Amino acid sequence: MDLSPYKTLLNKLVPLSYHHELDGLLDNLLPGADTETRFKLQAEVRRLTSSCLRVLDLRSLFPEQCRLVRHQGLDHWLPEPLEQRFRALLNDFNGDYTRGLYEALIAELATLRKLPAQFNTPPWHLPAMGVRRKEHRLRFVTPVWLHLDNEPLQGNSLDISVGGLLVQLSAPQALPKQVMVSFPELAKQPGLSCLATPQPYRVSPSQDEPGRLKMQSLDEDPERQQALTQFIEQSRPRYGLDAEDLYTTVQAQCWGQALLETSLSLSLFFDKQGELQNALTNRQSGKTLSLWQQDTPGDLLTTLLSPERILRMSRQSQGSLLLYVFRHQGQSQSFHFVADQHELEQHQAYSVFISEGLKAGTLQCYYLSLRSVHFTDQAIETLDLQGMRQLQQLQWQLWLTPLPVQIAPAPAEGNIQQLASFIRKTRQRSITVTPAGRQASKRQEARFKYQSGVELTIAGQVHAGHTEDLSNCGLQISLAKPIRLDIPCLVNVNLLELSTRSRQWKLKKLPYRVINQSGNGRVLHLRIEGPRETHPGFQFFSALLEQNQDKLRARPESHHTPTWLTWLNRQTLQQPPAPTFMLGRNDGGFYVQGAIACLAQGDLMSFLSNEYQQAHFSRLVSRQLLQSIITELLRPTGKSHQSLEIWTATAADGSGKTWQRLAPDAGQRAFLLNPEQAKELRVSLLIVNRLQLRQLDYVVPERNSLTQTSLHKAQLLEQQLAELAAMSQLFDITDMVRWRQTLTAPAAAPAPLPDSTG
Repeated sequence: MDLSPYKTLLNKLVPLSYHHELDGLLDNLLPGADTETRFKLQAEVRRLTSSCLRVLDLRSLFPEQCRLVRHQGLDHWLPEPLEQRFRALLNDFNGDYTRGLYEALIAELATLRKLPAQFNTPPWHLPAMGVRRKEHRLRFVTPVWLHLDNEPLQGNSLDISVGGLLVQLSAPQALPKQVMVSFPELAKQPGLSCLATPQPYRVSPSQDEPGRLKMQSLDEDPERQQALTQFIEQSRPRYGLDAEDLYTTVQAQCWGQALLETSLSLSLFFDKQGELQNALTNRQSGKTLSLWQQDTPGDLLTTLLSPERILRMSRQSQGSLLLYVFRHQGQSQSFHFVADQHELEQHQAYSVFISEGLKAGTLQCYYLSLRSVHFTDQAIETLDLQGMRQLQQLQWQLWLTPLPVQIAPAPAEGNIQQLASFIRKTRQRSITVTPAGRQASKRQEARFKYQSGVELTIAGQVHAGHTEDLSNCGLQISLAKPIRLDIPCLVNVNLLELSTRSRQWKLKKLPYRVINQSGNGRVLHLRIEGPRETHPGFQFFSALLEQNQDKLRARPESHHTPTWLTWLNRQTLQQPPAPTFMLGRNDGGFYVQGAIACLAQGDLMSFLSNEYQQAHFSRLVSRQLLQSIITELLRPTGKSHQSLEIWTATAADGSGKTWQRLAPDAGQRAFLLNPEQAKELRVSLLIVNRLQLRQLDYVVPERNSLTQTSLHKAQLLEQQLAELAAMSQLFDITDMVRWRQTLTAPAAAPAPLPDSTG
């Protein structure tokens, strides 16, 4: 029965039901109701007035705005409007926290989220740092003893993992940085007696809650680690895992992947000598690569970014710079002119360089952001041998972002002979171009799942194992013990079980070559050695697969994401090229879903942050401005990006007056550039990218773990990603603007950003 027509009546019945009989109230307020309606209304009133145990914690939606609200033993975290509503509703529900009160607050929350009053200020995210705690944590409460000099101090664990612990004390207390910890009650369980022995932990008190301690284990006792691991795995279905860290990680990884797949930036990887090795591309990178293509995509990028330039950038303190380039067609050959802003400033050649680039019609500007590549033990353990060898040679990662070169009109003269020192010799070098996303399998033939005992003879030593899958030309074998090999190498394979089924085939000492090794040395990937026609293994497996098609299960030929590519993506995202805002859109308009920090642009990060170190997008962009940009992107012109200059400055006379101008004209630029009129000039280039969810494929390894750990968190993430509408990046181009005022070149149209029809 639909009770929505009786909503006003129910709002009256609930507070009155605490002081009067329901039957009498219904006789007076609804005398003509039938028996079924009266019964339904009575049941609904009793439901609304029954006690509720659900806690309202809205810190993830309203960070820095929630306050602790304690009532009847429950701790709620609510923003001020909902807290006031909570207090008011308590009067209607006789001071009790009931289901009706909870549902009323949820309805208020839905209304509050749709209010278009302000751009929210979320915390900055570092997208590729992974889960903060590397192992699973179990939400488990048990007494914990902290062994101090005087006497043991007792606390209770809030969650527990192999390498860490969260402990709540009854009262805040000063503790040393390292204490001995034991678990007296947990040690009474079978197999956990070793936990009664005190072990060292590092203590990190919480700044917000002094009585809550974060503790990291300093003990590497394998018996204790194995006991805790077994306990956590066995107790996980009963107690559950804390999904907050996992949810935050998957959320930031999805934002980072949206940045990687849709931004204008091109990610390049260099080795220790500064040679370009790998280019990680997306659907926007085609035109950038075609500008530097002779035979293959990007084979001329080393002309733009020579090893000398990369090594020089790595020795400089600044993390980013602007690079200018144009191609001049001579009588017999083309010449590439390349210079960064420091070189042009040093040689006082900025005006001539830009002028000649405009005359040639090939002027390009790039924003470069270089950082070193770091390996971690955890990352190396997940790589196979080929992936590790491929990635360990990488030393530097660079974001290459094409920017529009907007030129102010001014008269001038120039001579291309003055730029002879900026000519770069053409260096054609093949590079590996890797598309971001999933990759096809390298196995050319179908593989079939089948386990059978085998022996491998390697350098005179015999190793036992079994097949994981097989095909005509290759095998995947799991060994009983890990081994260390120099890949590629030759091995002899004895098919122990299969050789007993038929004497027709000689299945001993079959020559194979090990082409890869994974699983920490336990899994070998083999390919036949020699021609197919004479190889006994090829002949046998061809006959075996042909005769047993209905009995063997083939592995589907699906696209996948190799571990090395996941690592490459995360190395790329650890230092984005610019501060990035992920923008969602719901019934109330645009809001900031999340913000990705860029540590290389410290000044711009400070400018875009508020006093709480949160991302403050509305400092530069209003909701109306963003709406107009998105409207422009929605027009059927094929553009996927829109750019806009935003000038900010303060009055030089100390009056405190500030200016913010969008794409100012020549007079406004001259005024803001005059040091007698304005100071603290900052010119930010805003690049907005319209996102379409159907174009994105979020390949995040932790996502499956999140779904298994917390279905509610996974559904919340799905809702947020469905609302994801745009991505905005901000670049500081103040130096470019100051230098272009000295330009002595004829007026020209701005060089546009490379467009995409995707």
